[in-house]
Amino acid sequence: MNLPVEVIEAVREDRCVAFVGSRCTAEAAEISERSFPTGAQLAKELGWKKPRLLPGARPTPRTPSVRGGAAVYEVASGREALIAHLRARIGGVEVAPSSAHEALVARFPVIFTTAVDDLLEQAAKSAGREVVVHYRGDPIPQPAEGVTAIYKWNGGLERPDTLVLTHADAAEQALDTDVSKALRMLIRKQVVLFVGHRPDEEEFESLFNDLSGVYGGELPRCHLAVAQGRIDDYQWQRWVWRGLLLFTADPTECMDALQESLTT
Repeated sequence: MNLPVEVIEAVREDRCVAFVGSRCTAEAAEISERSFPTGAQLAKELGWKKPRLLPGARPTPRTPSVRGGAAVYEVASGREALIAHLRARIGGVEVAPSSAHEALVARFPVIFTTAVDDLLEQAAKSAGREVVVHYRGDPIPQPAEGVTAIYKWNGGLERPDTLVLTHADAAEQALDTDVSKALRMLIRKQVVLFVGHRPDEEEFESLFNDLSGVYGGELPRCHLAVAQGRIDDYQWQRWVWRGLLLFTADPTECMDALQESLTT
């Protein structure tokens, strides 16, 4: 795995922003010998069904939608039952932060995450740092000495009212003008590093679409550490065409390489 030099230099110069995905939690769960569903598995167990192909239509890859499945589950069982199910399946219960979480809080004073668990908070507190949690729609935090600011893009299970679980939730919690402007300035000035994501899952595509919409076009200087194995050529080329720079690395592999590069 060759960590991009641009990422190393940007972190060294405090001009890199990290967007952390739930594959970071999945890796920590594996280390803790706990189960954690993939996006496709979770979508299907919530009730997502693959759309039927219309006669004469060309088959294309269809990403299983966790948000679509969540909507089905919510209609059938209610919001509280949906949250309880997600808390049990992806809440990080009995999972300890990994070395990737520890490295992230050591290197990034502000972290954006699409995960809804509290492993980043646990890692920061264990490191003796003050933790401030922000949620989707809150003002974008600024770096502060000794403080880890965690911006939960899809909300957090500790605050069910903040959760973005369905497409309707995302529409209701659209980013306002001030937040969009602050994000646009952040992306313009920083190198963006996506860690703990896969480009063939809805979680990443929704985030990338949000950021592209905020930026008003193709995102500059964005690197994605593709977690948990290779992706097929279709997905790889699709994201290269969108201007994304990809390399294969699990969260721990990526952050270990970054730590080593910064200390040698």
